[in-house]
Amino acid sequence: MRRIGAITFLLVFVTTVICFADEIKGKVSVVDKTKKTLQISGVLIQAADAWIENEQDYPLVLGSVAAGDYVEVDGKFIGSSEIKARKIDRKKPECGVVKGKIASIDTKKREIIISGIIIKVPADAWLEGPSRVRIPLELFALGYSVECRGDWTGISELTAFKVTVD
Repeated sequence: MRRIGAITFLLVFVTTVICFADEIKGKVSVVDKTKKTLQISGVLIQAADAWIENEQDYPLVLGSVAAGDYVEVDGKFIGSSEIKARKIDRKKPECGVVKGKIASIDTKKREIIISGIIIKVPADAWLEGPSRVRIPLELFALGYSVECRGDWTGISELTAFKVTVD
């Protein structure tokens, strides 16, 4: 019985960690090796305890990440425009991505805020709800977990071409 309980607890814990992870992708603009931090377009990434690896899953040290590198950061938002990284993957360049919960939304300005990061949502952006159904911005709400794909267009600002409810 204990074994089943322990396995169940472990599965719930792992699922919770994976499902509730926040994510950011983009080009590194600043590396501070002494403070063990990175920045992507003004978003501070606490990297002291992060596992870092390259495209082939080869382990790296923070010193091997440089400004201009494209990275994917999995972790948890801990403040406005600040994420504590669990894992950092150095990858080939893709679009910028912010994944997290909607903290604020302004449908008139067509902006979503995720942990202090402004997501601009142009009228022609693809907005997707459950079951891959296109929905209007007005159906998004506070607390929704979303993935926003687009281009970094300013300090802590991403202009999205796709926003998906997770």
